[in-house]
Amino acid sequence: MEPLLDMEQAAELLSLSKDQLYEVCRTRSRCRQSVPIPVVKIGKRKMFRASSLNAWVQQLEQQTGSR
Repeated sequence: MEPLLDMEQAAELLSLSKDQLYEVCRTRSRCRQSVPIPVVKIGKRKMFRASSLNAWVQQLEQQTGSR
């Protein structure tokens, strides 16, 4: 099984600050994003899979290209 990334590792993978990634996660819960970020909550921690984040970015690219 692919290891989970913590908030800091995921932010680094996406070239975001931790604060920016927190904001993306918050907007997910408010349904403001048409493609919500794939996050797994384990207790109070938010964890991510690198493959899911890469697929998420690809979905965003496809949406942006179609507009």
